[in-house]
Amino acid sequence: MKTIGELFPSRRELLDWGGRGILGASAFGNWPLKAAASGTKVNPRGTARNVIFYEISGAISHIESFDFKESKGLPKDLDIVKQASGVHLSQRLFPRTAKHLDKLAILRSLHSHEEVHFRGQYYQQTGRQLNLAFAREIPAIGSVIASELDSRRRATDTFPTYLSFYLEKGAAGALSTGFLEPRFSVVDINPESAAKGKALDQKAMELIEERWRLLKALRDAQGNKASLLGKSMAGYEDYYDTAHRLLSDARWPAAFNIPEADRKRYGNNPVGMSAILARNVLAADGGAHYIHICHPGWDHHVQIWDKKAPSNHYKLCDEFDPAFSSLLEDLAATPSKMDPTRTLLDETLVVCMGEFGRTVGALNNMDGRDHHNKCYPAMFAGAGVKGGRVLGASDKDGALCVDTGWHRKEQPRMENVLATMMSALGIDWTKEIRNTPSGRTFAYVDPLGPNGYIPTDEISSIYG
Repeated sequence: MKTIGELFPSRRELLDWGGRGILGASAFGNWPLKAAASGTKVNPRGTARNVIFYEISGAISHIESFDFKESKGLPKDLDIVKQASGVHLSQRLFPRTAKHLDKLAILRSLHSHEEVHFRGQYYQQTGRQLNLAFAREIPAIGSVIASELDSRRRATDTFPTYLSFYLEKGAAGALSTGFLEPRFSVVDINPESAAKGKALDQKAMELIEERWRLLKALRDAQGNKASLLGKSMAGYEDYYDTAHRLLSDARWPAAFNIPEADRKRYGNNPVGMSAILARNVLAADGGAHYIHICHPGWDHHVQIWDKKAPSNHYKLCDEFDPAFSSLLEDLAATPSKMDPTRTLLDETLVVCMGEFGRTVGALNNMDGRDHHNKCYPAMFAGAGVKGGRVLGASDKDGALCVDTGWHRKEQPRMENVLATMMSALGIDWTKEIRNTPSGRTFAYVDPLGPNGYIPTDEISSIYG
């Protein structure tokens, strides 16, 4: 599959668009698929038009970030301060995030099924455990959401519903649409390439339109022969149609304009640019509603506090703090185009989390921390979330959960984060698709955990 940049060389650097989701899209689709409620009665909130999922990829050390605990090997320069919400936060590592705690609900009690990066990041993108027997047909969360929101798309919506930034750097990469149609694929954008791009000039647009006219003539000459080539060809045809509409929309190149002042405020690095582009895309109101930001590099098994190491906790926090805090700040200051009395943050649920946490207590023999899935935090903001609060608790070391932070005795999991995102978007998360190609019922939120059934509720406690 060619990228948009390869199809239109003058656009090569602006759109390093990873049609990886389309590459993996099912050729054995059973369309149209039929989604139906499972019979469980739920009331989706519908408080959000958008979701931003900020993935701290590689697993941030929770006890040295948003569930701080005293431990051996901790540096002396962190300046830990107890905030008004009750959370202890390092002024050295998160000085700007600390100013936005009034917007955040921090849930410190998550549990993951997984403890390996690939499987953990697959779990974050799909909301279910990896099962190789039918992994090929499982769609990414964003693709399921894109299919659900398809009926809400307006004639003026040219942006893909599901966008991601830098997912190519994650262990699992950008996952496919599975059995869903390729048009619900993720468009994964490399922020470094995108930031170098330029808008198409008149000559380039004329060339594109001429090529498009020739392609249409070839299609017309083929008549119905293309339909005989199957659903894979239909996916490619839709891909080209989407690309043409996108390249003809002036809002798209405008969304990739990054002022120098924004680079300085967000951080002149890939994650800073990813956050800027996510803000710009939502502000353009062009049809994108689920955005996945991948912030890679947090796998600190060695030298977690060594400032001379290529990757360390200081360096990654110095990337995270300006990017995440500026994103919250700008979403809260940008009026919604649908309702000027509301802001983008009012209509956007922001979720920030890693795939699991890291081992607690003293550092390991390589001065780092290993994987720990028993208890770790997630942060939520916007779309009705009641900020300035800390929910749930771990024990004195940060190893085990002592307070789940919601109405269930079981710890919340990624399945519950998925239900929360769908509920915010007004989607019935109990829906099932029963006419899948394999014949297996696909539940939007999978109730089957590794040891039996698990709760699939939304995390309602974040709303107060």
